[in-house]
Amino acid sequence: MKFVFLLAISLCMNVLWAQLPQGFIRERIATNLDPTKITLAPDGRIFMTEKYGAVRIIENGQLLDVPLLQLEVDNYNERGLCGIAIDPDFKENGFIYVFYAVVGANHNRVSRFTVVGKDISLESERILLEIDPMAGTIHNGGGMAFGTDGKLYIATGDGGDAGTAQNMENLLGKVLRINPDGTIPQDNPFFNQTFDQYRAIWALGFRNPFTFDIQPGSGKILVNDVGAGDWEEINVIERGANYGWPITEGKQRGQQLPINYKDPLYAYNHQAGCAITSGSFYNPLVQQFPDKYVGKYFFGDYCNGYLKVLNPNTGEVEETFATSIDRPIGILVAPNGDLYQLERAGFGGGSEYDNTQSYNGTLWRIIVQGSGAPFVAVPPVSVLLPVGEDALFSVAAYGNAPLKYQWQKNGIDIEGASQSNMRYPNVQRSDDGAKFRCIVTNGLGESRSTEAQLTVTNNTRPQITWLQPTTSSTYKEGDTIFYKVVVSDAEDGTIAIENYTWFIDLHHDAHTHPALNPISGIREGYFVANANGETDDNVWFRIYLRVTDSEGLTTVAYRDVFPQKVQFSLNTQPSGLNLVLDGTTYTSPIAINTVSGIRRTVVAPQVQQLGEQLFVFKEWSNGVKTNFYTFIPSDNSLNINAQYEEIPLSDGKGLLGRYFRGTDAIFKSTPALSRIDATVDFDWAVGSPDTELAPDFFSIQWLGEVIPLETGIHTFYAVSDDGVRLFVNQEQLINQWIPQAATETNGTIFLEAGKRYPIRMEYFEEGGNATARLFWSTANLPKMIIPKQQLYPILEPKLTPNLQLSASSVENTLELEIVTPTIEQEVISIYDLSGRQIQVVSTLLFTGINRIVVDISQLAAGIYFVGLQGTATIAFFKN
Repeated sequence: MKFVFLLAISLCMNVLWAQLPQGFIRERIATNLDPTKITLAPDGRIFMTEKYGAVRIIENGQLLDVPLLQLEVDNYNERGLCGIAIDPDFKENGFIYVFYAVVGANHNRVSRFTVVGKDISLESERILLEIDPMAGTIHNGGGMAFGTDGKLYIATGDGGDAGTAQNMENLLGKVLRINPDGTIPQDNPFFNQTFDQYRAIWALGFRNPFTFDIQPGSGKILVNDVGAGDWEEINVIERGANYGWPITEGKQRGQQLPINYKDPLYAYNHQAGCAITSGSFYNPLVQQFPDKYVGKYFFGDYCNGYLKVLNPNTGEVEETFATSIDRPIGILVAPNGDLYQLERAGFGGGSEYDNTQSYNGTLWRIIVQGSGAPFVAVPPVSVLLPVGEDALFSVAAYGNAPLKYQWQKNGIDIEGASQSNMRYPNVQRSDDGAKFRCIVTNGLGESRSTEAQLTVTNNTRPQITWLQPTTSSTYKEGDTIFYKVVVSDAEDGTIAIENYTWFIDLHHDAHTHPALNPISGIREGYFVANANGETDDNVWFRIYLRVTDSEGLTTVAYRDVFPQKVQFSLNTQPSGLNLVLDGTTYTSPIAINTVSGIRRTVVAPQVQQLGEQLFVFKEWSNGVKTNFYTFIPSDNSLNINAQYEEIPLSDGKGLLGRYFRGTDAIFKSTPALSRIDATVDFDWAVGSPDTELAPDFFSIQWLGEVIPLETGIHTFYAVSDDGVRLFVNQEQLINQWIPQAATETNGTIFLEAGKRYPIRMEYFEEGGNATARLFWSTANLPKMIIPKQQLYPILEPKLTPNLQLSASSVENTLELEIVTPTIEQEVISIYDLSGRQIQVVSTLLFTGINRIVVDISQLAAGIYFVGLQGTATIAFFKN
């Protein structure tokens, strides 16, 4: 058992010392925390939530001993007290807002409490929003903050059911926006499309948006969305936007995307980390960090333990600011320019006690120390050890390199002990009471740590022998797993039952999820194997037991239980199409390994293109018509097959795109460039369509013909940021010629299959993001980008003269004013009411203004029309 304990104690003592840029130091403010979120009050105090239900205050750099608020919460798995926000008018009204899991209710709640002085009353709670029930106990989200518009923004996770993120009658997987009193603003994007509390939806398509921050001044919102198997995302939140989960993850790669889809500003894969759990803008009232950090976004990864600096304007990571952080879970920039940073920490990397209760968390303050002299940020910790074990001591120190370390025992240097970590081997009773410290020096001075005391006992640690589970035990999802041990102790004999603590983790690759709330006071028990939404097959349960004897010596031991695995296949008819399995896109056919008995969800995109062919989802091979299909594989025989129907396409190439500088274009001038665009499906973000155009203030006209795929009512949808107009068969279907965020508008028209109809879409971009997308749908065809095969470009239109009449009622002569861009021969035609051409005049026009007089004395009195070749006619009355 000595090896097992030494492994645990080594992990505990080998604390990760953060590496920071030269000139920065990190100071420990508070320890033994169970932290989730951190935020700032207008009066400068820092508020922190602990998962078990406490709201704590940091005042003048010190953590106050007594919690401000102690809530009863559902503190199981990832549930608990997961969010906090402070009212902008806190000094006047004392309002704080919390996001917590309700005991026995399987859902989260947003409530408001009132602080009076330094006290708060549970009776002051006002419930503002009840979030929908969750399928599991993971992906709660819980980030909250007030925007520059005075509204409260709330981020919610999908609760373990990916389908909720796209469901507009569910608050899970969303960013919500409410008034401080819990009412819903009428300018929310879906206010008129939804009902009741669902009008609070501001944006959708998130998996687990655990944290976010709002930039002072600009009001820009960056949400950190914890990913599934592949990608972590930082998203710029826009009104009504869809961020893709579970249809897509990470930046788009040519797949079909939902309406109003928005790519992440930045995404990184799981080779670079596993969970983005913290982020904050550096925009303090008083700047302390160098200029290059001002306006930048600091974010942290939970598994890889770093803080990086992102440029929120370019989406580029400019620097790795800190490494060796022990599970970063919160970042806060204080008004004086200090950066506060929470670590969730934990034995063995964040979850040996599991995330239900950590109590190993730490609050740190990162500041600039310009002198570069040594500074011991974390002193060594006193330890109790049996005779014969090794004592491990460590310090964390900052200052200009190189730093030199010298450990002392009872004030005397220890030969060779010249590193930040020091192992003092084979302790004996004669070492009992010895005091150890470290002196850190560089060319600018020295810093002495406080002393740590070594206590040595003749007692031995408890010994643990496993009875259940055995080393060969396996499980299927939903199985009951029993655990049981025999514990002996040479001095105590029988260990008191209250000194047993069990905790269980679900391991997934290199990180863990909590699987069981810590339980004390039992010698044996059981739990139900539940992956709580984790679908990867590279998982297993690790059952821990911690036993402490009467003197305080502890042994930690664990037993792993691995899953039974099966294989199922994903297929499409025809093969080669895509299916989305639990948020990950696969090209069929493919075989998938999975834990037996675990619930999986596969989505068949309603419309897909394979080469030049278009396919529409029809049904699954078992007759299920919905494109979402949930199943539970239990053996190797399961074959999931999606049936698609081919829709014959034409041979079009797209539309003529004419690109103009400026937003006041009347589309009769010479464009900056012209090209054939296969489809109208563009999201330029803050960029430009072409190097010929600036990123802002441009206009586009798409011209051509469209051939319907079937006869009937067609709905055309335009998603635009900014203005858009759409004409089909000379009928205006959409007129949204205003600056706006990405907004969907639509119009309908009856069209016949196989006929060509003229189509014209006009668009302008004024500033900020730029989006232009054109969809259609019918009663039998789902909404889709109009395929290029159904679009035919027209030739570059000739710049035609502009004709005007000097008077609409004339006698014997018709006076015309014609403005033309070139010298050209032009035909003037006069028509009667039946459209019959009754008079033709050919004339040479010169560049500029031409005044032409036409003799119409031979015409009888009545209404006529005059026009130039290829242009609309103008009516006049002959007296």
